[in-house]
Amino acid sequence: MAALVLLHSALGKTPGIEAIADRYRAAGHTVLAPDVYEGRTFTTAEAGVGHSQDVGFSQLVDRAAAACADLTGEIVFAGLSLGAGIAQQLGKNDARARGALLFHGGGFPKPTRWQENVPVQIHFSVDDEWRDAAAPQTLLESAARAGAQAEYFLYPGGSHLFSDPLVADFREDSAQLLLDRSLAFLDRA
Repeated sequence: MAALVLLHSALGKTPGIEAIADRYRAAGHTVLAPDVYEGRTFTTAEAGVGHSQDVGFSQLVDRAAAACADLTGEIVFAGLSLGAGIAQQLGKNDARARGALLFHGGGFPKPTRWQENVPVQIHFSVDDEWRDAAAPQTLLESAARAGAQAEYFLYPGGSHLFSDPLVADFREDSAQLLLDRSLAFLDRA
């Protein structure tokens, strides 16, 4: 079974991320939830995004890669929002990748290279103000052209971090459906 690397949103490694990781652990998965913000957490997306811009996206990807450098075997990279972008980069480039689960984020503005044996699954709320409607489709098409399975799920409403149980956007029904779909994905990875 592939290890799951779960990357946090722009809010940082909050107790909500640990709660999500614990749900995957309870289902029998080994989960690493690295802190690419090195202890910093934020209560608003704007503050967290500002911090990510100060650090730089490539530095955050490097921190995530370093955090899982000692993992052996296959890895599924997953992330929420900003973390989905990081998971996407690692899924695209890490030879150990066996899947990319992108929650509330992900996509490319133009076609990109993707690994043949790395399926991707993307989850968004249909009216999420942070969702670029075209970018997920471009990633899905790039993955499919490389021979990888590609799935895209839209959920009702406009909640952004609907799977995080400790934010105001949490939507229990959608979060459970996302969990069920991602667990099925992990079973196939």
